[in-house]
Amino acid sequence: MGLHTTEHHAEQKSQMRNRPSKKLLSAPPASPRLHVRPWWFPVHELSDPVVMYLDAWLAEIIFGPNQALISEIEWISQALVRVDTIDSGNLAEITIFGRPFVKNRLKNIILNLAVWHKEQHAQKVSKHQATGESLGSISEETLENGRTGQTHPDPSPAAQP
Repeated sequence: MGLHTTEHHAEQKSQMRNRPSKKLLSAPPASPRLHVRPWWFPVHELSDPVVMYLDAWLAEIIFGPNQALISEIEWISQALVRVDTIDSGNLAEITIFGRPFVKNRLKNIILNLAVWHKEQHAQKVSKHQATGESLGSISEETLENGRTGQTHPDPSPAAQP
């Protein structure tokens, strides 16, 4: 009865965990993105895909670095998505397979995300430029005040020539 105790079972389990798997060590590394049709996707939906083009930086933001979010997007939307970079990495070709309304819905979602990210990028750039301009004017004032020996400009009318 000593072989069936929980201590013996726990000891066997820990030995199994500590032993490296020969199958995992001998298997070739899996490709990060396999192009295999999932079991839930019908074959007849592979015809007539929607193809669209985005800037590569937008595609990377939307689909994640190294397209890490594509499998989740495919599972949620029930569509297949393929993203290929073309034009020396400046442009991304997005191909969407699925039922017609699913393809159009996913295309609209991707386009709306692209517009939103472009707006966010433009706001950051304009904010950065405005901050840079104000910093430039502050540094010019500091240089002028440093030449005259003032630390702060005097707002009194008597101080102005």
